[in-house]
Amino acid sequence: MSTDKSVPGSPGHSEATQASAAVDEAEIGRKLGAAIKLGAIFCIMYFVAALIATPEFAHIARIEIAGLPLAFYTGILVFVVGIVVTRMCLNLDKKD
Repeated sequence: MSTDKSVPGSPGHSEATQASAAVDEAEIGRKLGAAIKLGAIFCIMYFVAALIATPEFAHIARIEIAGLPLAFYTGILVFVVGIVVTRMCLNLDKKD
């Protein structure tokens, strides 16, 4: 007879182990969904900034706001969004 308590049906196996596995799967699914959403937010911001910087949209990139072109602001915003998204992902992992 096996003495491994992790095998279902063995003398030391408890239902708490199965419940723990279900909670872990739910937590992983939640974190994965959040990471995909945060990655999508960053990708959208990055591609908008890259698109504005193309010659076809130069007229949009040259729009001045407070003396600086819009392309400058979108470039800076990519860094800010990157930092915020990274921080949010790190906070998700810290909640364990």
